[in-house]
Amino acid sequence: MYHKLQKRPIETLEQLHHDLQLAIELEFSTLPVYLSALYSIKEGTNQCAYTVIRSVVMEEMFHLTNAANLLIATGGSPAINNPEFLPTFPTKLPDGETWFEADLQPFSPAALRNFLKIEMPADLAKADDITIGEFYVGIEKGLETLHNRYGPALFPADCHDKQIAHKYYYGGGGEITPITDLDSANFALNAIVAQGEGVPEKHWNPTQPFPLGETTGIDSGDHQLFMQPRELSHYYRFNELLLGYRYVQGDTPDSGPTGPAIPIDYRQVYPVLKNPQPENYHALGAIARLDTEFNLTLSLLLDQLHLAFNGQPDILVAAVGTMFGLKEKAQNMMRVPLPDGSGHHAAPTWRYIPIDKRPGAC
Repeated sequence: MYHKLQKRPIETLEQLHHDLQLAIELEFSTLPVYLSALYSIKEGTNQCAYTVIRSVVMEEMFHLTNAANLLIATGGSPAINNPEFLPTFPTKLPDGETWFEADLQPFSPAALRNFLKIEMPADLAKADDITIGEFYVGIEKGLETLHNRYGPALFPADCHDKQIAHKYYYGGGGEITPITDLDSANFALNAIVAQGEGVPEKHWNPTQPFPLGETTGIDSGDHQLFMQPRELSHYYRFNELLLGYRYVQGDTPDSGPTGPAIPIDYRQVYPVLKNPQPENYHALGAIARLDTEFNLTLSLLLDQLHLAFNGQPDILVAAVGTMFGLKEKAQNMMRVPLPDGSGHHAAPTWRYIPIDKRPGAC
């Protein structure tokens, strides 16, 4: 199991680095959930849904990069290429212990309801629920505590150029900005929270901790933070799909979407196995090989991301190609019916294979 959130305020640099590593793991752990649904959509169908889910996936990579850059900016090193980086599904989000279970499953209303739980705004959550936004505000408060203690030394100058630059990110909202001080750190974290949950309806300063508890709207904040086209937050993009209608100008969280209908056909989805485990394929040689091929590609991707976030950013260019290979191998697998008569199709297990256990390793 990946790192668990410690229920305590951040008071040391070690605690800050622990929670930033957890943030990286948390952001990546949403990708198998979203991509399992995305890849299950049959080619050429459900284009609106496909585009929405893909846009969120790209922005989750933006969030991962922001969290990694903040870890690097404060003298830490992201750890990505190891089996503990990925959770075993189903998994508990956002902290590995409480709230709700996230599943790998085909595109469906159940999958969309799961997505909404992941992106739930704090002002819509139940009193005892922990949202991802609250987790990030805890990091912001910890940064303030440590900055009061260390001042500018919290962001060493020799760490500025080690971060991932904007030129390596494309395909979604947001813009990677260098983290050099407390204001830029808060800005990077606020972009994560706003894109997922929505921006506060009242005026807010994006260089200060996100004002959780205030009512948020349906916008992601990209137009305010980055001067980019107005876009819905992740929660409301997924809510559009679940309800089957577009949000239009003037719509609010209370009104719901009042715009045009969104064409969705859940019959055009491969009925893949929910939360597949390796033991599901032990007696199915051909399917087991497809799963291994997928996991080898996934492992290569994590190796590339690890190197990119630890001093070799140019490798992100190759990682983009690896992600396309991941899609191809997932869809090859999802086209295959299981021979047990259940009607389910195969699906990847999303496991990291250590280098010494890969084919050809000595």
